[in-house]
Amino acid sequence: MTPMSLSIVTVCMNRRQHLIETAARVAAWPHHSEHLILDWSSAVPLRRDELPDDDRLRLVRVDGERDWHLCRAYNLALQLACGDVLFKLDADCWPQPELDPAALRRDGSLCSFGSGPDGRLGQWILDRSLLEAVGGFNEFLVGYGFDDKDLRARVMACCGGEGPPLQARQLGVIVHSALERIGAGPESRRLPFREATAQAQKRASAMANRVLAASCPWTAQRRGSRYRWNASSASWLVDVESVLRAPIEVDDEVRRLRRTLFWGELMTLPAAVVRQLPERLLPADQRGRLPVGALHRWLWYVIRPFWAWPSWVLEQIQLLRGRRSGGDGSKERFRTAYRSGDVEEMLSLLAGMEPRQRQQLVDRLLFQRAHRPEDVGVQIALLEGLQQMTLLPEHQRAYALIALGWTHLRERSTDQAKRCIRPLEDDIQRLLADPETLRCGRRNRENRLKRLISCWNLLGHLHLQDENWSALLQLSGSSSDLLHRLDPDQLPGDVLLRVSSNWARTLLWQGPQQPQKLVDDLQRLLAIIESDRCAASRPEEDHRGFVRDWLRRMSTWMADPSKRVLSREELASALTVSTLDLIAAAEQYWRQDAPTRP
Repeated sequence: MTPMSLSIVTVCMNRRQHLIETAARVAAWPHHSEHLILDWSSAVPLRRDELPDDDRLRLVRVDGERDWHLCRAYNLALQLACGDVLFKLDADCWPQPELDPAALRRDGSLCSFGSGPDGRLGQWILDRSLLEAVGGFNEFLVGYGFDDKDLRARVMACCGGEGPPLQARQLGVIVHSALERIGAGPESRRLPFREATAQAQKRASAMANRVLAASCPWTAQRRGSRYRWNASSASWLVDVESVLRAPIEVDDEVRRLRRTLFWGELMTLPAAVVRQLPERLLPADQRGRLPVGALHRWLWYVIRPFWAWPSWVLEQIQLLRGRRSGGDGSKERFRTAYRSGDVEEMLSLLAGMEPRQRQQLVDRLLFQRAHRPEDVGVQIALLEGLQQMTLLPEHQRAYALIALGWTHLRERSTDQAKRCIRPLEDDIQRLLADPETLRCGRRNRENRLKRLISCWNLLGHLHLQDENWSALLQLSGSSSDLLHRLDPDQLPGDVLLRVSSNWARTLLWQGPQQPQKLVDDLQRLLAIIESDRCAASRPEEDHRGFVRDWLRRMSTWMADPSKRVLSREELASALTVSTLDLIAAAEQYWRQDAPTRP
């Protein structure tokens, strides 16, 4: 008996060979007090004498179930388990010796989910109290897929985060086919058609379960299926009336979706075609089961290739280019390193990715703050690594520096923020010296003018933090000079509009000493972004509104000396990062005498 009283819970249907192999490995693991195996109506019942001679192992059976239902099966098994900590472990998995649950504790509790390829994502270790708080698995979900993601989302919402993930190296897995995963058993003949049917079933079930999870959310107040003990057969039987069904309108929607996805995937047909074909030809499902007959087998082998060849050709091209249709697993390994905060591993995996994949992933890290690691220390280390990664394009390394500077400002890390000034100034000088900057036709994030303005905007905030008023005024003057040298016809209209609010921010530092010049600059900038050249651009941020507001504000400033005081809210709107320190510095700067100081 271990101090934490940990129960391993495994549920299976027709997975005898897998269990015989993995149960022996589980028995060799020293950190559990119970291994409960629930046989969900396997065609050939599991026998206790086939499993390891381990006092910790309990075998129970449910009879009368025709189809695999992971959520109901695991909910029953988890209720029957005795431990205060529950370790969900599928029939094809086992814990490696190096996995020590005690090392996964965070703030005294256990909440760790699996990571890595080949089904490891679906394994987890949780305190029983946490699982009971969310009610376990969602029993409205049918078949295979999305059950683990739904449970994890609810657990994360309940506890506000998770502990260290179960690393891929800490879990062993038997790699197997989709046919076995949906309960067909390893002895099933792996014919191409049967394997394709299983893959289509898996995808249709997972997508339909997403709709069910959204339409029928699960909570601890939901009552799951009830079971009674049958002493004569020594097994559990479900009370059929207690099995939950989705409301009829949800069920209709899910059945349509499952039919469309299954037959579209299996027969390589567009969704619109599947919807138009009669159900006598492509039947709808009954509780997740889609009937496939001899006619469908003939269509798949003989007729389908006539319209499926473009898909086959594209797949072969991908293989020739060294890409697998399912990827090489690097993105999944990156997510594992991301969740565990392993910056060195993240950078190593990025370096090994093909360029397009790497650039797309880095773009998300740089330009979508919500996709960066939550831990600020990990975030800073990652941005520093990206800034130094020579495999990245120049603009991504530059934006890594910019993101790093903003992060230091938000964290009020004054000394670290100051270190960004010199490399920012160097990049600004390179961009100003390059004649292509004012006629760069590249897209938004790769555009050199946009990068220049982004550098100036951050540098202005860094000078504000240092109360370097003369540098602020000089920066604003350089920005004004560039605006008047600009030929809008040489740049994409979308870039001009998207850069305009940050450009206006760099101009605003002229306000206290040169308000008329600032008004003139804002009028020119507004005229550019209200021109036909920018009319087609539809950014989320209201850039035109920002420039108009400050033009109106400064026009009032010029016309009425009594209104030459800006509120803290107005000053905060002029800042990209509006910490209390920066707002206080901005208040000091906008006093009329401030810029005259050394």
